[in-house]
Amino acid sequence: MSATFSHKKTGAPQARWIEAGGVHFHAELAGRGDAVTMLHGFLVDSGQWDEEFDALAADHRVLRYDLRGFGRSSMPDTPFAHHEDLARVLDDSGIERTALIGCSGGAGSALDFALQQPERVSALAFIGAGYWGHYATRTPQAQAFWAAVQSGDSDALLETSLRSFVDGPRRSQEQSHPQARARIAAMSAWNFGRADGYWKHATLQRNPAIPAPERLAELRMPVLLIVGEEDQPEVIELSECLAAGLPHARLVRVADAGHHVNIERPDVVLPLLRDFLAEVRA
Repeated sequence: MSATFSHKKTGAPQARWIEAGGVHFHAELAGRGDAVTMLHGFLVDSGQWDEEFDALAADHRVLRYDLRGFGRSSMPDTPFAHHEDLARVLDDSGIERTALIGCSGGAGSALDFALQQPERVSALAFIGAGYWGHYATRTPQAQAFWAAVQSGDSDALLETSLRSFVDGPRRSQEQSHPQARARIAAMSAWNFGRADGYWKHATLQRNPAIPAPERLAELRMPVLLIVGEEDQPEVIELSECLAAGLPHARLVRVADAGHHVNIERPDVVLPLLRDFLAEVRA
């Protein structure tokens, strides 16, 4: 069940509330053509895709939404799986088949969905791909972040997440892109401060019995992997693992970028996505 609360003309952006599985998802649709669906990372919200949403809507029907417990979407106190939420959001949006663009945990959710319903996925594009259990834990910055997760201190969560995943293990705050860092900080602060946010209820998440990295050979669609060279080492290693295991995958490393590569280096990422989607459509 959905409610559309702004609709200027056919093809114009539509902001919608989708009620599915006991959750109120905030979603946006724009454009016409082959579908592209965007799943944000777990430190931000659907605002991660501001540039891509507007740009790709010129040639595609683009959907983005706040995942359960992020942005403006609610977080009931019940078990869930993100890939099942994705199926419900696609069904409500009338999308039968789509390319999926995912960052971090959004990429993990897209992988699970692609393995569950491969016929509905035309292509996968991942930015700083993450997957359940493949967490960054080796560097001091990452260890501080997980300590903050355990404590539930929202201020510590914000500071350690920025140090870990924006600056990364090799850059100082001064070496990061200041506008990108501020934009990510605003989204992260909201997520960490929510009483009903994902990070306070992550234990409710239920994942597939067989992890996606053990089933990569089953996925036959084209895959683009993008990873920042200043990301945490485990994130880079997972992207390399996915590139080696997926039959039709290509890996692109981006210099001077941490975890949210598209926010730090839109000059690199947006052309990569446009070219990739054009190849898929051709």
